[in-house]
Amino acid sequence: MSKKDIWMPGRRELLKVGSAGLAAAALPFVNRTAWGETGVEGKTIGFTMSFSNTEWIKQMQRGVVDTAAKYGMKTVVYDANDQPAKQVRDIEDLLVRNVDIIIISTYYADAIRPAVQEINRAGIPIVVLSSPLPAGVDFNCLLSTDMIGTARKAGEYYVKKLNGEGNVVQIEGKPGSLINQQRGSGWREVIDKHPGIKVVSHVVANYDRTQAIRGMEDALQANPKIDAVYSHNDDMALGAVRAAAEFGREKSMFFTGFDGLTPEALEAIHNGTLDAVWEYLPFGVEGVEAAVRILQKKPIPKTIAFESPMITKENVLEWYDPETRKRRVLPSRLSL
Repeated sequence: MSKKDIWMPGRRELLKVGSAGLAAAALPFVNRTAWGETGVEGKTIGFTMSFSNTEWIKQMQRGVVDTAAKYGMKTVVYDANDQPAKQVRDIEDLLVRNVDIIIISTYYADAIRPAVQEINRAGIPIVVLSSPLPAGVDFNCLLSTDMIGTARKAGEYYVKKLNGEGNVVQIEGKPGSLINQQRGSGWREVIDKHPGIKVVSHVVANYDRTQAIRGMEDALQANPKIDAVYSHNDDMALGAVRAAAEFGREKSMFFTGFDGLTPEALEAIHNGTLDAVWEYLPFGVEGVEAAVRILQKKPIPKTIAFESPMITKENVLEWYDPETRKRRVLPSRLSL
């Protein structure tokens, strides 16, 4: 049965009159699981994300769906396809479906404020992953990382590695992303204090490897001397490595990234292609665990910040199994 074959009443009309009746409907794309004994079995988590075309978001989604299933919970997942207006509609649909709790991952916090305010009026609890929501809305728990602090540490690493002098290429992700902005501002805050370190090319690649390759190619053509490449995620770092290799210059510079999620990136660290990455949790597993605690009426901090460790050749085997060439399954970082 296709989605067009399913009768759906008008979203805004249902928001006005309530949706208790619709909650009992059997929705074909809702994941159903076995019942357990935690008090949350059979409840529904609504998960809304701005887009799903990066490995970080894909792992977040898998973490939400798989962990919910372990608790005997259902999930309704929406991907806004990089359209803020669609994420507003997605959130409204979650209200129509009368979900028990909503997990939000957004790059467009200000744009979705009206929809979040509707969640608040409906009294549905909210767990926020990574980027915070704007002022004027409420939530139950925000899971995040001290990204500014981590980016400052990255800056200190560059200062030490370069001995205070060198030409650097900076490749950033989506300009509208708060995390992307923090990965740049914290790093620049440190290196800008060292006039011997110059950012000779600043590339916007939207977290995309192909765009990073093109941007790095331009940087290589414009700069005969590049000593390092600071990328705001692993895919872009790997793209920069590929471009430099095609120019035969990859050995003359070092590369770093963020996230540390893919076996490819971890293998690149293991074999020395990437110098380092800073891990950034996708928060999906921990987000569901926080949701469970909220639904169980147990206390939980409003904001929980996780560490973002640096992964290098010296410690990469904690994350990577070279025999299977897979990322190791790590335990949840949420401990309350």
